[in-house]
Amino acid sequence: MEETQKLIVEHRETGKLQDSLTIGSPAKNCEVKVYFDAGNPEEAKKRVDEALKMRGYLMEKVTQ
Repeated sequence: MEETQKLIVEHRETGKLQDSLTIGSPAKNCEVKVYFDAGNPEEAKKRVDEALKMRGYLMEKVTQ
C-alpha cells in the first residue's frame, strides 16, 4: 500500500501523469483509474499492477 500512496503523491506533485486507464466497472462495485506517463511503459506497468492489487483488496472489503 505504501507504493500506491507514493504513486498518488507523485501524481499530485508532478502533474506529469496525464495518461490514464480505467479498470473495472462502477456497476460491479469497483472501478479504479490509473494515471501514468505513456512515455514510461515500465513505470506504467507497475502502476497498473499496484492498482489491481488495491482493487482486489477493495473487493475483499466490500464483500465481507
